[in-house]
Amino acid sequence: MKIFNKNINIAIICITLGIVSINAQTKSIITHVNIDNKKNGAFVKLFTTSPVEQKHITGWSTDDGWFYITVLNAIADSGRVASSEIKYPVSEIQVNNADESVQIALKINKTIENFEFYQSKSPPEILLSLRFPVNEIATVLEQERENMGSAVSITTEAGQIEADTGVLIPDQYKRIRAALYLSGASLTIAGAALESSKSEGFSWEIPTGLAIIAGTFIYDKYFHNPKKD
Repeated sequence: MKIFNKNINIAIICITLGIVSINAQTKSIITHVNIDNKKNGAFVKLFTTSPVEQKHITGWSTDDGWFYITVLNAIADSGRVASSEIKYPVSEIQVNNADESVQIALKINKTIENFEFYQSKSPPEILLSLRFPVNEIATVLEQERENMGSAVSITTEAGQIEADTGVLIPDQYKRIRAALYLSGASLTIAGAALESSKSEGFSWEIPTGLAIIAGTFIYDKYFHNPKKD
């Protein structure tokens, strides 16, 4: 009887260890962190052993300068992650592994205006994009201008941020394109309104507006070279 009970206890221990082992294998392991500083923000790359679902990644910042990343169903190699190379604006990295998730805290020496997470499956990585306020970017550009002796600017998708004023100037081509689309749409709508109010005749506004929209689209799609802007 004692031998039977002993065998049962051994079996229970083996099953428990097997379950723990399987559970550990299903978790993605964050091996290390890479920080890439940019003028308008920073990229923080978390290297993982397997892909992590986007819905399992969350983040938030605090008033005292900490940014927290929580990854559900994952663990971190705390030693390697905490000892990853520190680059400005990050001054410290802390790791806290829990039963169901891991939390990585980054001490950021900049104000964070907004952030986004991106996820790569091959290779498996989590990319955190941090963006700084425009006025802080302008300050950096002003310092560079003083060092270089000439005005500098930074180009974004929306246009350029001038160092002298910190004002975002939209790309000239994009302004013209938006104006053409708006004019075409306005003419088309106006023509449709006129058509509905008169019994016969054809309004010139509709074909003119549609022609403007179509011509702008074709030029933007097939002929415009953004590198020349």
